[in-house]
Amino acid sequence: METKELIQEAALDLFSRKGFDSSSVRDIAAQIGIKDSSLYFHFKSKQAILDSLMDRFIHISRQMMEGLDEGISSITAMDDEHFYAVTEQYIQSYFMDTFICRILMILNHERSHNDQLREQYVYWCIEKPLDFQTAVMKRLQDIGYLKKENPRHLALEYYSPVFLFFYQYMNHVCTEKDTEQFKQAVMTAADGFLQTYRKEN
Repeated sequence: METKELIQEAALDLFSRKGFDSSSVRDIAAQIGIKDSSLYFHFKSKQAILDSLMDRFIHISRQMMEGLDEGISSITAMDDEHFYAVTEQYIQSYFMDTFICRILMILNHERSHNDQLREQYVYWCIEKPLDFQTAVMKRLQDIGYLKKENPRHLALEYYSPVFLFFYQYMNHVCTEKDTEQFKQAVMTAADGFLQTYRKEN
């Protein structure tokens, strides 16, 4: 890993644990064993490091959502086995990813006093997932898998446990125990969702 990447990794760790304001350039440099003056050869400021992390996060998130959006129209059939598999893949590829997980922790730390990060938090943690899940629910209704109820309501019922359990179980460490508890809680909630909203043949 090159020095620039080491700086980003150290900053990601510190920002997610201590918050942006409580982490100094000196802290970041010390974590990887360089002088703080050396850090400025790679980033002009602590804010520039955060900006680089956010750029990466937004790029990954956009790519993922674009792929998911494109896949909605290709759904022509659904059964319980595939529903559970899709749910597990969704949380593993995004919420359980160690980079994404820590960025979401940073956004949660900073949203109370940073307007720009609050906007990113609302968009990527609430608005965009709900819009996507609303489209998914509508598609699953159209193919006869889910009951004909307000798809936005179904999206809230499906996504809310994911959101809630993420903040209950996941943190910057993302231990194996934490991730397993998170996954099991979400899968149990997904089962309850199907018991309520799956259309009976």
